[in-house]
Amino acid sequence: MNKKSFVNIILPAILLLSLLASCNLNEKSNIVIGVLDGPSAVSFVQMMDQMPYIDGKKVEYVVESDPQKILDLMKHKKLDFAILPTVTAVNAYNKGIKYRMVACPVWGTFYVVTRKPYGKWRDLEGETVSVAGKGGTADVLLQNIIRRNRINNVNIDYTYGANNDLAQALLLGKTDIAVVSEPLVSVLLAQDRKFRVMKRLDGNDISHEDKKNYYVQTAFLVNDAFSNKYPYMVRDVCMAYTSSCNYISEQPLQAAELMVKHHFSPNAQVAQISIPLCDIKYVAAFAIEKELFDYLSIFYRYNPESIGGKLPSENFIYQTYL
Repeated sequence: MNKKSFVNIILPAILLLSLLASCNLNEKSNIVIGVLDGPSAVSFVQMMDQMPYIDGKKVEYVVESDPQKILDLMKHKKLDFAILPTVTAVNAYNKGIKYRMVACPVWGTFYVVTRKPYGKWRDLEGETVSVAGKGGTADVLLQNIIRRNRINNVNIDYTYGANNDLAQALLLGKTDIAVVSEPLVSVLLAQDRKFRVMKRLDGNDISHEDKKNYYVQTAFLVNDAFSNKYPYMVRDVCMAYTSSCNYISEQPLQAAELMVKHHFSPNAQVAQISIPLCDIKYVAAFAIEKELFDYLSIFYRYNPESIGGKLPSENFIYQTYL
């Protein structure tokens, strides 16, 4: 082989190897998912325990109790997937944070808790109900239910600004009725058997027509840039996440053990109470488009700015077929 032929063979090979190496450097080595503590984290517990890798990529979880921390990471494109309250997710999308909704995995975890022997919305007439956060999800949905059911003289008290504060106020008898979210509902029920779940804030009481549940509380989101580059990985993550959500309802005893193992519950007894209250069921966003927009319309009518000033475009929904 002469020198010219050698150069003609070797140089293209070196260039090809350099190109492949460059591509490999640009390939992601991990998949990062931002998860809210509570029911959202519970929905991932089987994935966390049994599926450390998907498509050869290490799956990493960032678990936060404050939605704002998840939102800040999304703003800086630090997350490939994230979970947020749907209202917060839509607000972010309308303000240019391009994460689209893949599915709803958690279908309502706000409950009216009391020691009183109440069981109907009408029982709230003349009562004071404590809620965390004026204009928040629980407040808007409770006010909507009060209006639809024409319940008079309900005083909504915003003294307690967080879920923990509400639970503590109930335990100490500082309030008689409060809207509390999981995971603290199950803790209250385990600590004092006199507590009862009077009602759940869900679509069965919001809808006056077909009685379908459209309490699309939680949004599972994917980063636009990630989904454009790795659509097959989005599919495989969704398949794994669907399996994890199904595991919670199909294997509740094993799921309760995993919740304790991963520090999502103090003990198995509380975990077992919590599982049905979390209402975990993975449903693709494109399959519940009408329910999603009906749900968002409640917030738009109450305060358009709560969802970023407008209902999102249909492009907010990411379509993936498992």
